[in-house]
Amino acid sequence: MITMARPLDQGITRIKSLVIKMGGLTEDSLKLAMDGFVKKEDVYFQVRAWSNTILILAEEVEDRATELIALQQPMAGDLRTLKSYIKIAYDIERFSRYALDISDIFNRLEDYPPFQGELKLIEMTEKTIEAVDISIQLIKDMDEKLVFKLSGLEAETDELYVYNLASLAKAKNADPKTMIAYTLTIRYLERIADHASYIAESVTYAATGKRMVLR
Repeated sequence: MITMARPLDQGITRIKSLVIKMGGLTEDSLKLAMDGFVKKEDVYFQVRAWSNTILILAEEVEDRATELIALQQPMAGDLRTLKSYIKIAYDIERFSRYALDISDIFNRLEDYPPFQGELKLIEMTEKTIEAVDISIQLIKDMDEKLVFKLSGLEAETDELYVYNLASLAKAKNADPKTMIAYTLTIRYLERIADHASYIAESVTYAATGKRMVLR
């Protein structure tokens, strides 16, 4: 006997695919933005194009989820899932916005000399990208081990943020543009890692009904 999928199930599956698509685009955006920052190359227009696409997809997620809630009257579990997808779409949109801000530093500050002190920017970038990647993996397939791995990465990113801030504060005779560029960039990376942990919290809530705070 063939059973037909409920319209609600079909709708949730479609929303999930949109969110995963957003995640892939925003990961590409972040990698390109950081590559442009380190190499001092103008990647703003490509990152902006991806950011605009992600914004459109986020609005579609919200519209589709709201329509399903209004028309299908989902029970508690499905309602949690739909509410979580709306929040997750917002968090992914924030990823892309911060990536766009990083890509715009080159244009706004023009030429800025590289920082000469000890800065763990590459390590912080790698951990932030890994946190984003894990958050997208969690959307695809809830895995409790990944939740705690992401929590650890977020904490490490916070530590690197504090370390890098301290290194910048100790710098002597550094170019003001350099200080601004690097301070903004590490702040954006720290915020991206925070939003990755928010996604893990939302996924956990959707799957279990329990609210978890990873920060």
